[in-house]
Amino acid sequence: ALSAENTRAVVALASQVRMVGRNLAQVLKAIHRGQAVRIEDTEPVWRGLHDIVSAINDELTEMTVAYGSKLRREAKLTLPADLAESEPA
Repeated sequence: ALSAENTRAVVALASQVRMVGRNLAQVLKAIHRGQAVRIEDTEPVWRGLHDIVSAINDELTEMTVAYGSKLRREAKLTLPADLAESEPA
């Protein structure tokens, strides 16, 4: 049910998550090899992962709300007041 544009956005976000995941895997491998990795050294990886997950959540929420609103309009159903006010025309 995603538009071509939304599908491209999901693919791009998934690529970013894989990139952060590779960085995280490298940190974990270093720990398993017994290399000294301070928790402070892993902060950028965790922050990056959190930022990407937040971005994906925001994108998917926006897509879901927009698509749900479109379906309700097409079905001639009323929108909840808080969504109707914030929804673009």
